[in-house]
Amino acid sequence: MRKILIILSVCTLMLSCEKPDDRYRAKLRVVTLSGIPIPNASIKLYVPNPEAEEFFLTTDIDGFARFEIKAKAFYDVKTWRGTYRGCGFVEFKKGEYVTKDIIIRPWGDPLNSCFK
Repeated sequence: MRKILIILSVCTLMLSCEKPDDRYRAKLRVVTLSGIPIPNASIKLYVPNPEAEEFFLTTDIDGFARFEIKAKAFYDVKTWRGTYRGCGFVEFKKGEYVTKDIIIRPWGDPLNSCFK
């Protein structure tokens, strides 16, 4: 019985010694106002600083795009597909996979204030 307890203790210690996740990741989903995911939508992450790094991706079949950056940051988000536009922001957090929906609307929609 004592051997089993020692083995279980060692296994528990080995599993608890995982390295902390130092990555900053976000998963953005582009959707319509009714929640329908939009595949092949373009997404741009940017900061209003000409020296900052920008990121461009397109969404997968389920409307998702995954980003990974080097440090904590806030990024503005712009997305478009055809005449639909959307915008928002995302905050990257250490060790978390931040998920956020970005709603796109038709170009003439009065609630769409993007790309002006």
